[in-house]
Amino acid sequence: MSDDRPLVRLPDEVVLSRDEVATVLAALDVSEGLAARSDEPLVRSAIRLLTAKLWPELGDLLGDDEQ
Repeated sequence: MSDDRPLVRLPDEVVLSRDEVATVLAALDVSEGLAARSDEPLVRSAIRLLTAKLWPELGDLLGDDEQ
């Protein structure tokens, strides 16, 4: 019998301080450099997502031109 329930339930929203956001973005920058080619698009997608949420005024600068 398979149990498809998630191991944890994530909250609908998460609030991070500026320092916490800086830590997450720095980790993503490092992980992009270390990621295997198969994982690199996922890391870049995460960077674009967080940046778009934090700085929506960047607009088209976060386009998918790197794909």
